[in-house]
Amino acid sequence: MEFRLLGTVCVDTLTGPLPLGPAKRRSLLAALLLSANTPVSMARLTDCLWDEEPPLHARTVVQGHVSRLRALLVGADARAYGVELATLGDAYVLRAPETLLDSQRFEELLMLAREQRGPADTVLMLKEALSLWQGPALTGTYASTPLQAAAHALEESRLSTVEQLAGAYGELGEHHRAAAALRAEAVAHPLRESLAAALMTALHRSGRQSEALDCFHRTRRLLADELGIDPGRELADAYARILRGEGGPVAPAHTVGAGGPGTPQAGPPLSEAASGRAQASTRTSTSRA
Repeated sequence: MEFRLLGTVCVDTLTGPLPLGPAKRRSLLAALLLSANTPVSMARLTDCLWDEEPPLHARTVVQGHVSRLRALLVGADARAYGVELATLGDAYVLRAPETLLDSQRFEELLMLAREQRGPADTVLMLKEALSLWQGPALTGTYASTPLQAAAHALEESRLSTVEQLAGAYGELGEHHRAAAALRAEAVAHPLRESLAAALMTALHRSGRQSEALDCFHRTRRLLADELGIDPGRELADAYARILRGEGGPVAPAHTVGAGGPGTPQAGPPLSEAASGRAQASTRTSTSRA
């Protein structure tokens, strides 16, 4: 069994996803999972299911969705996985091991990435973390203010992780990989200056200066047209460094090896510890599905 928030909100089981039904019930599940193992009040759940004044029978609706969700979990033998949807006074709590929740595993892998000593191991952890995403966070839920805020926070964390991945590629001298990781996100989020600055730097360091400058001018125009502002310091500094020719194309640190200068070599070997942790994370998610 696995709970997913990083994409369409669902509960995956050995026989397929549980039929959660309407968006309200999926939203209820999302609200409980966002505070897994912590009681969520009836008032908070009501806020997640209705943006405006809730109907007079809101409590009954919430109770009905909880009852149906509990029945689905019981039918999927949730207790065997340590999962329980319990009532605590005027609140509900979804008890579940953190390893069953994709957003928790995502955060754990980010923490492991920060502990790595070398960029190759960092790349391994960050790629594993990003592989958990299957679409925009909290897809299929009601667009209430609390759930939209939670989805935005999760998306910010994902974008920051992409930027960290590009930075780790840069440390390895693999600037073309950094640019590839950043390009799609920069297109999808054209007003995010940190993405544009990172992409410009990666393009410049991989010998594509004209593309880097085009990226700056395109972003500058968008900022002026959409927001009426000039580029911030991060973007302006990246542009200035390119104009000065700082940090231009350099050969990756691992391109010179036993085969002589310029002979391509494999990247630094991943440490056994880092590789084992990433594999353990994958095994955990698949064995519990």
